[in-house]
Amino acid sequence: MEFETIRVDGEGPVRHLVLNRPEVHNAVNGQLIADTQTAASLLDADSSVRVVIVRGEGKSFCSGADMKQPRTSPQDAMLASKQGAKMYDTLLHLNPITIALCHGYMIGGGAVLPAACDFRIGSPTVNLTLNEVSIGFNLTWHSLPALINLVGPHRAKEMLILGRSYDLNQLDRYGYFTETVNDDAALVAAGEELAAQVVNQPPVPVTVTKASINAQSMPLGRSIQHMDHVAVGYMGKSDSSRTARTSYFDNGQREWSDD
Repeated sequence: MEFETIRVDGEGPVRHLVLNRPEVHNAVNGQLIADTQTAASLLDADSSVRVVIVRGEGKSFCSGADMKQPRTSPQDAMLASKQGAKMYDTLLHLNPITIALCHGYMIGGGAVLPAACDFRIGSPTVNLTLNEVSIGFNLTWHSLPALINLVGPHRAKEMLILGRSYDLNQLDRYGYFTETVNDDAALVAAGEELAAQVVNQPPVPVTVTKASINAQSMPLGRSIQHMDHVAVGYMGKSDSSRTARTSYFDNGQREWSDD
């Protein structure tokens, strides 16, 4: 099946889901969310697929939201948030084991997309920033529980509230990566090697173990995540959020209105 913003490579038990907008560092737009959702659902329905390797074409894994997308109404923003959450949930709960190959810019959604995967391999070019709060929004896609499970509540607060940027070594210390490689060129081979180890394990116990660990680690993960959509709708109308977006690249002290 052909897609506009991604592609699915490979045959047999290991497939590659490749974000394919290299000219914009694989920035996320509505079409990429829809394509990823469709591809993930098709792969999930194919019992011959044991491993899905998620990676980005070009210089970056994913640079987050495509800022060239037109601003939308609060209702449209809430709908987009729900579509993103549907995609994220599908990837998080795929029957196949998922491996994210991380390099270059990983911003916003591009920073939490690997958290939905079972394993992550990083290269020295990684530059990760969770800038949602810094630009006046909350983290959406139902991705907060996965991030917390990966790095813990303390680090999740640091990464989101302060909006700092992180390199490979910092993230590795935080437990973000399963393993690391010495350069971008080694990522695919490392991913394929890890995938081969998974394929060498019995299929049903692998699938059941993944599902059980996901269920155990996120028993209340969706209990308040409906607020993602409400919050993003509100913040689209907030004067402070508007100030945050327009002043994100400024170096001075920012002033906030009383919303």
